[in-house]
Amino acid sequence: MFRRPLLAATLAAATLTLAACQDSTPKTSLGGVPFGNYVLVGMDGAAVPLRNVTLNVQEKRLSGQGPCNGYTTPNSAELPALALAPLTTTYVACDKATFEQRFFHVMQTATEVEYYGGVLKVKAPSTWLIFERGTTDTSGVNALEAARGQQ
Repeated sequence: MFRRPLLAATLAAATLTLAACQDSTPKTSLGGVPFGNYVLVGMDGAAVPLRNVTLNVQEKRLSGQGPCNGYTTPNSAELPALALAPLTTTYVACDKATFEQRFFHVMQTATEVEYYGGVLKVKAPSTWLIFERGTTDTSGVNALEAARGQQ
């Protein structure tokens, strides 16, 4: 008669013990790619003049801010691979539309990312985007002005 309650109690304790062993620590990277914020520093094999384009990498989503518009897209592949849905963007007109459209096109056609030495490379068939960890500088000084200031 005591066997069934004892068995039930033992199974409940075992279940709780196994659940406690499960890793509840949130992931901070996947496929060698750290999650978090990045700033665009290069596109089409050249440095970009301003550090005003961002990328936020999460496990199943990429998002960020172009020079004028925000963007977001789910990634249905497991990092470092990319299989991006069409970008969802805001629609703010600006004088950097040509650069922004080129950036959005490269991002939309990207097939994988690679992280090495603090640099994130977003690879597309025709070119790549180069990002560094961090956020945009909100001081109002662009890279060109900063370089001129050091001369």
